[in-house]
Amino acid sequence: MTISVRSLERELRERLRSAGRLDLAEQAVERVGITDDGSTRYVHIFVRPDWRGYRPGDVYPLAFADYPDLRTLAQWRVFVDEARLLLNDDFNRIVQWLDGR
Repeated sequence: MTISVRSLERELRERLRSAGRLDLAEQAVERVGITDDGSTRYVHIFVRPDWRGYRPGDVYPLAFADYPDLRTLAQWRVFVDEARLLLNDDFNRIVQWLDGR
């Protein structure tokens, strides 16, 4: 098991390609990354700014956790696994979001 958000990005791109959405996999997805607002960390999908469906400041949230919940490697694994689960559960919504719908 990996706790890398890069693995989430690879999974997203692979699923998009498998679904016949090469355009989204290669041109829409900028990255999957972790953001931080000072008390909470989030895993988000980011769209490339040059993509037709780009909306400034719009990201797709996959998971969030407060600082005290991310003190151990095991807690980080759970955090990333939650993001992976939502990526799988919300895949159709993510496709629509990337399409700008």
